[in-house]
Amino acid sequence: MYSRLVARPLADQTFWEEEYIWANARPPVRPDPALEFDRALMGAFALYAPPEAGSSVLEIGCAPAKWLVHLAERFGARVEGVEYSPKGADISRANLAACGVDGEIHQADFFSFEAAPVDMVVSLGFFEHFDDLDEVFARHVRLVSSGGRRVLGVPNFSGWNGLLQRWGDPPYLALHNQRAMDPALLRELAAGHGLTEEFLGYLGGPDPVIVRSRRAPVTALVLAGRRVRRLRFAETFNHRWFSSYLLGVWRAPA
Repeated sequence: MYSRLVARPLADQTFWEEEYIWANARPPVRPDPALEFDRALMGAFALYAPPEAGSSVLEIGCAPAKWLVHLAERFGARVEGVEYSPKGADISRANLAACGVDGEIHQADFFSFEAAPVDMVVSLGFFEHFDDLDEVFARHVRLVSSGGRRVLGVPNFSGWNGLLQRWGDPPYLALHNQRAMDPALLRELAAGHGLTEEFLGYLGGPDPVIVRSRRAPVTALVLAGRRVRRLRFAETFNHRWFSSYLLGVWRAPA
């Protein structure tokens, strides 16, 4: 467990190493444009947070480092990641090597990790797994250089997806702090650190891909929702009640 008394993690190391989406990843791993969510997030980086060539990017909770690979290959960023799990750090290092990307992976407790500020700090599916969101957000901001960006992505368990998850597997939902999915709270946290909002919105379309289910009726609804997501209109239809992801991009003062 994290050796801190604040920002208590809601998920333990076993969850990350045995159950999380990267647990069985086999390098090389890159974002797949054939997958609806990967395609949406690739597009969001290009539109709202494209790092400049040669700029420094740090991802918090980076395993399996496929987004570091993308930011390095697509934009020419200099990348590094922080990963608490030894297995996750090993997979991330192996993936950078398999993809031919230069970068460094730090196996470390994020809350005691020390590094020089970077041009862009990214966390995707990390922030919502802690109880003290103020502390976690502040720690991210401290790693952003003057004029740099803070990019935060969380699954959206508001609305329909939250109802499905609560019905399909309540213990899994309990691993997520749903306050982290509130745009008003994110705006408040960002403003408290003097950050300027560049984007805050939903992406991924009406997609229940984030829902984990142990009940047959919910599984059937998820599969039906996945079919709807493949329809053309769903590519750009986003709303807090249906979309799978919430992404925020903020700029630090110069």
